[in-house]
Amino acid sequence: MSTNILHRHVPILTLLTVAVSLVLSGCSDRDNNDAFFPPTDTDTATTYSADIQRTEFGIPHITARDYKGLGYGVGYAFAEDNICSLARELVVASGESMLYLGTEGNMASDVFYTWYNSPARRAEFLAAQDPEVIDAITGYAAGYSRYLRDKGVANIDPACANAEWVREITIDDLLIVYGKANLRGGLSNFVGPIVAAAPPVQNSVIGSSRMRSVEASDPVVDSAPAFDMNTINIMNGGSNAYAFGSEATGTNSGVMYGNPHEPWEGVQRFYEFHLTMPGELDVMGAAQQGQPFINIGFNKDVAWSHTVSTAKRFTLYQLSLVNGNPMKYNYKNSAGVFEQRDIEAVPITIKLPNDQTLVRPIYLSQYGPMLAVDKVNGALPAWGTSNLAFTIRDAASENPRALNQWRSMNKAKNVEDLVTRMKSTLGLGFVNTIATDRYGKALYADISTVPHVTKDKLEACSTNAGPVLGALIAVDLPALNGSTADCEWGDDADSPQAGIFGGSNLPSLIRDDYVANSNDSYWLSNPQQPLTEFSPLLRRRLVPFLGPNAVDGVPLLMRSRMGLTQIADRLSNKDDLGGNTFNLDNMQEVVYGNRSYVAELVLDDVLVNCLAEPDLPLSDSTDTINGTQACNILSSWDRRNNLDSKGAHVFREFWSNVKFDETTDKLFKVKFDVNNPVNTPSGLIISDNTRTALGDAIKFFQDKDIALDASLADLQYVIDAGKNNEKISMHGGLGREGVFNVAQSRNRDIVRDGVKSITTVNVDGTYGPIINGPTYMQSVTFDEQGPVVEALLAYSQSADTTRPYHRDQTRRYSAKDWIRLPFSTGEISKQAVGNKIQLRE
Repeated sequence: MSTNILHRHVPILTLLTVAVSLVLSGCSDRDNNDAFFPPTDTDTATTYSADIQRTEFGIPHITARDYKGLGYGVGYAFAEDNICSLARELVVASGESMLYLGTEGNMASDVFYTWYNSPARRAEFLAAQDPEVIDAITGYAAGYSRYLRDKGVANIDPACANAEWVREITIDDLLIVYGKANLRGGLSNFVGPIVAAAPPVQNSVIGSSRMRSVEASDPVVDSAPAFDMNTINIMNGGSNAYAFGSEATGTNSGVMYGNPHEPWEGVQRFYEFHLTMPGELDVMGAAQQGQPFINIGFNKDVAWSHTVSTAKRFTLYQLSLVNGNPMKYNYKNSAGVFEQRDIEAVPITIKLPNDQTLVRPIYLSQYGPMLAVDKVNGALPAWGTSNLAFTIRDAASENPRALNQWRSMNKAKNVEDLVTRMKSTLGLGFVNTIATDRYGKALYADISTVPHVTKDKLEACSTNAGPVLGALIAVDLPALNGSTADCEWGDDADSPQAGIFGGSNLPSLIRDDYVANSNDSYWLSNPQQPLTEFSPLLRRRLVPFLGPNAVDGVPLLMRSRMGLTQIADRLSNKDDLGGNTFNLDNMQEVVYGNRSYVAELVLDDVLVNCLAEPDLPLSDSTDTINGTQACNILSSWDRRNNLDSKGAHVFREFWSNVKFDETTDKLFKVKFDVNNPVNTPSGLIISDNTRTALGDAIKFFQDKDIALDASLADLQYVIDAGKNNEKISMHGGLGREGVFNVAQSRNRDIVRDGVKSITTVNVDGTYGPIINGPTYMQSVTFDEQGPVVEALLAYSQSADTTRPYHRDQTRRYSAKDWIRLPFSTGEISKQAVGNKIQLRE
């Protein structure tokens, strides 16, 4: 290997400038980026070649002649801004957190990921990649490693400088990261139950059928995170996306808004960049760490975003154990022949400090890993009880096509072409897609990996297999009888993967007016054209969609209702923004409005009662508290979560105290109406619960000496560690309140009336620092010259507190000040920051 230019920062060459000027003469400033020339190396020994020009806010524009060069540029730029984040994820994904991360290590995680990311699985994953994808990820690893060599481990981000776990990487390391990322909608939620799964121990009496479970504390099991169904059901998410077609824009082009919400710390960090390979690829947007292609973004014809889908990516299977042998189960094969099949114990060795190791088995059935289902729900039976055991199969874990999918999507020509590309590859693991194009079409699709389990199969394979399967389905875990081939997943002719639905059996919708999604199911992407008749596995809740009285819809999330209400208010000008169409400017006003849908829905009822009966009960006292002042403040509150909103915190704490499941209608006088789903349920039932919730909220802030009319800017913030921990005030609220822009600090367990719940308010009465909220937000339309894009990455490009791009966009987000993204050569030149980096290796 030869290195032509070790690390040369050079100005744009005079000859290149002249050439660009010649090409651009007579052309618009925003014409096709073919004028953005790739490197023109003549040295045949050069393996990787890329040019990187950063623009304002640290956005790298990578130009290359091939996919290796594109990946090389992205890997280098990302490492420059976020090397510690990816280096740490490599440690976790490889199952070495206990070895390297000290008290932050986790034994259960190490056992699980050491098993899952086996050499055999990585080889299978690599074999499934397109040649161009292999080139791109090979380049990414080389670019990351090149940065580390150039900089030296002692001179990188101080958060991980000189750490022994920061090293050069290979494509094999990135395969581990991709393997872990695949599991987000499935197995990664079950790490604890998988690692805890163990057969019962035989009694010392030989031949006895009596068995006992494994006893005592187990440090591996104890280290695992508790199972949380809210994560699978996306109850605490915040992603939103709008796509408007020509009927809603009043032009020939579409307009879209994407607002994915992810944790602001750790593995799901988005990074903005622009890829140009003339004649092949010209796409800009953001991708999560380690990804060489744009995940959410736009090209000259199409813009798209993603929200996490409600679809279940897995099913549990109930096994009928052979009597007296917990390592065998009964199975009737497709020929009707009864067999006894083995459960395999796979020993997994993880590394510990001081040259120590730990060996732990993972148990596998034909479907996948065994589960300690009692760790999923304490009312469910342990392995061996009533000769039952449970296992899980995850469709996304069998899907190696995500990178192929995003490369294909990056090249889409219109929304119809985008749908075709998604259906042919079927590589998205856990997300909906919302898109628009320059031709004025709007698309919603949940074309992703979903187990091929129809309503009929789910009913037939659960109702006759005992009460445990019914109990699992009641808590929204799809569960099937694993004792017969009749309950194996089905197949579609148009599916590239065995056992999942093909594109023809997955929901999608193209319209001329609009589509929207805020983490609810496919059903109501547009209220004028509800989608129905798809598998219950695509819905958040299972029970309502089963049986002879299956429904078409259930109550929406409050955030979904807010999203659809905002659209209706704009198209009718109820929002007083003028006109009745969407454009980039008024759409930005709408989505940054920070309206509280729940306040609009219930606050009038609360105030009428409070002002009539101001002495409110408290949950921990026989005393009462007078609510007159608080309710006068809430009467004046603008019912928004903007920085200058006064009283928003009191309503938030009140609603957090209310015993409310937002996908039911039990709290309301007007029950859910499937024919009026955006406006029902409604009419809050005033009760001891709601009155006590308000009393407790008032007392909480009084006890903390926080004014009831405090502005949200004084309470909700992000920390800028690069500027002496300065606080940046943040607008936004909670999805549970129906606030579109979710801003959530760390959850804190509390107990009310003997019931454990969570709150996001700190013990000092503030909300911060924000750790979950908007990430890469883009607002996109098109004109005759190309895409017109204003965007923000809410937490900014760099996690490195010493970089200038650590919180610069965060301040812009706080001020609701969008950034115009440069796409053409001329736009990039105008926003260029620093010299172009020319990398050759």
